[in-house]
Amino acid sequence: MKPKAGEQINPDKIQIVWTTEDVLQVRPDLNKRQAREVLAKVKENHDAHIGVCWEVIAVTANLLFPKADRKEKRK
Repeated sequence: MKPKAGEQINPDKIQIVWTTEDVLQVRPDLNKRQAREVLAKVKENHDAHIGVCWEVIAVTANLLFPKADRKEKRK
C-alpha cells in the first residue's frame, strides 16, 4: 500500500528534510554550492537539544559566509 502525501512509511521513525532551497530562503545571496556547505556544517554540528531550525541555518550561513556590509557596520 502506497502512503498518502505526508504519511509516514515507518510509524516508528520520522525524518525531517532541509534543502538548499531552505538555505537560499534565509540567504538568497548565496549560491547552491555555498548552500550545500551550510547544510553540511549544520549536519556536522547537529545538537539534538537544539535541533535544526531557521535560526540555526541563518547563524551557520552567517558564520561561514559573513555579509560584507555587516563587517563594515562593526567597524
